[in-house]
Amino acid sequence: MAKKVSSLTPLVLAAFAAFAPSSGAAAQASFSASSAEESQRVDYLEDKATELKDAVANPTLDNQDIHALASRLFERLPEETTADVPAVNLRGWKKPDLRSEESVDGLMQKMREGLETNDVPPPAQDQMLGAYQYGEAMRKASKMYYDQEDELQPGQIGAYVYTKDSAIKIIFNKGMRLLQRFLGDDFAAATAVHEAGHTRDHFAGELNPVQVRKGEKLAFQSEYWWLKIIDPTGEKLSFARASIGKFATGKMKAPESVCEYLEHLASIRDYGDKGDFDGLVDSLGYKDRKTDPFAPQPKPEQDGN
Repeated sequence: MAKKVSSLTPLVLAAFAAFAPSSGAAAQASFSASSAEESQRVDYLEDKATELKDAVANPTLDNQDIHALASRLFERLPEETTADVPAVNLRGWKKPDLRSEESVDGLMQKMREGLETNDVPPPAQDQMLGAYQYGEAMRKASKMYYDQEDELQPGQIGAYVYTKDSAIKIIFNKGMRLLQRFLGDDFAAATAVHEAGHTRDHFAGELNPVQVRKGEKLAFQSEYWWLKIIDPTGEKLSFARASIGKFATGKMKAPESVCEYLEHLASIRDYGDKGDFDGLVDSLGYKDRKTDPFAPQPKPEQDGN
C-alpha cells in the first residue's frame, strides 16, 4: 500500500504550540487562555468584533454608528510613547480586512476574490491561478477541511497529504478558525495558498518527498505573492502586528498563537522581499530526506529451508 506523506511546516510546530494540549494530541478548536487576563482579552475582542459585524449587516444603522463601533474595536492602539513600538503612528495606515466566514469555503472565496480584484504581478499570475484552481478542485471534491480526527501533529496548522500519484487531502488545524476570527480570511488564506500550492506543484511534477526544501520554497513563494497581492505596501500586516499582535498591549492583544502567526507572515514577507527563499526555509529548519518513502521496498528474503 502506498505511503502518505504530509507537507509539514516546522515553524508552525513551534509557533502554534498554544494549540496543542500537553498530552500531545492534536489541538482543539478553542483557544484555552493561560491566564484570566488572556481570557478577558479574547472575550473583549470577540465581543467588539461581533458588534461591528452585526452593525455592518444592519441596514438601519448609518455610517456614523458603524464608525463609532469600529473605533471601539481599535480604541486601545499603542501610544506613540509606548516602549514596545517606538514612535508608532497608525493614523492613515491601511487596515486589514477582518471579515471572515470562519469556514474553508470562506478561505477559497477570499482567494478567488483576491485574485480577481487586485493587481497580480505577471511573474506570479500562473502560479497563483494554479494554486487557486487546484485548491478549489480539492475543496469541491471534499478533500479540503478542518481536521476532525486529530490527525495533525501537535501545533501543526495545515498539511497537504498525498501519495506518489494522488492528492489525498488538505487539512487545517481546527485552531485555524481562531486565526480567521481575529485576522479575517485575507491573512488566514495565506496558509490555504501554501497548501494549495503544494497540490499544484505535485501535479506539475515539482513536488516529491525527497526534495523537501524545493517543495517548500515553491509554496512559500506563492504565499509571499499572496501577501503582496492583498497588502502591496505591507501596511495592513504592520497595522495588525502593532494593534493586536506582538507589539500590542492590554486587552487589545490577541492570543499568543495569533501573534506568532503574524510574525510568521512578517518573516515570509521579509525574506520574500529580498528574494531569499533559501534563507527562509533554512530559518524554519527544512531539510531534504535521504530516502524516498515512495520507492519500492525490497522483498524479504525467502527462507531456503
